[in-house]
Amino acid sequence: MRNSRAALLNLGFLAVAWLLPAGAWAYDYGSSVNVCNKGDIDLHYVAFATNDSFFGGYKAKISAWHTVEPNDCEDVGISGYATVALGFLQINDKGVRGNPVYVLEDATSVGSTEWAPARLCVPVNDRLSDSGTHGAISSRYRPPCKQGFAEFRMSFGVIPNGNWPTYNLKARGSDILAPWPAFTATPGAKASPAPVNKSSMSNAEVAAKIILGAAQGLEDGKIRKLAAECESSMLTIAFAFTKEGPAAACKCIARNVVKREPSNVVSGMIADIDAGQDFDAVFEKIPEANFERYLESCATPANQ
Repeated sequence: MRNSRAALLNLGFLAVAWLLPAGAWAYDYGSSVNVCNKGDIDLHYVAFATNDSFFGGYKAKISAWHTVEPNDCEDVGISGYATVALGFLQINDKGVRGNPVYVLEDATSVGSTEWAPARLCVPVNDRLSDSGTHGAISSRYRPPCKQGFAEFRMSFGVIPNGNWPTYNLKARGSDILAPWPAFTATPGAKASPAPVNKSSMSNAEVAAKIILGAAQGLEDGKIRKLAAECESSMLTIAFAFTKEGPAAACKCIARNVVKREPSNVVSGMIADIDAGQDFDAVFEKIPEANFERYLESCATPANQ
């Protein structure tokens, strides 16, 4: 999307598409996988993705931690990778941080293939993003785990194949969880991926928790600004005929932008909003293909 005319063309295309019978058209969503949290607490996850190509070789990427909030959905696939295996972490109402395993009939069982490992070593109190050859990444994050990491059970694997599969999970505060990790985390670790009881944290962990919370607050603020800009645009006309409605669809687009676009691009968009720029000027910083992908993933026709 580069200008108002392009935006109108996009809206027109969506409007025509919505009039067609379900299944009459489809987009290539590539590596996209939707995980929806139908529960009442946050669902944190680790993603392990692989891709095998003639030119690129067999490569892998591991990424943690990410969050799917209650009554929300997230694209958990990793761009450029053909498979993704997922493991989950959540905290129940009693403050127990656990690593539940979700077993799904319509997904690949972990441990049954090398691209969907049953167990990985993940950071206990820090975030992670690492990529390389499949052999190197698998070796680096396979038990036994190094200091600051703990053995983590994965749940299932997916080959999205452009079909945008959706998996509904229920992370409930009433779930009974076994504590993860079984041993105390490394002192001085940066930050926990999810809340823990403050009474059990060291001063360093409390300070790190505050820093992480501030960073999350900044991210949430960017999402709110971008969503508000979206809600003031002509997109609300199209979103009025979706299941989500304008507010939810715009929040979904904004979240995708903040989480998937480069930080310098997002910062530039926020600066444009603060400077009073209009929707076209703000969102033209995003490649058209990316914006259309966000648009399509966040808007479900009301008749479907």
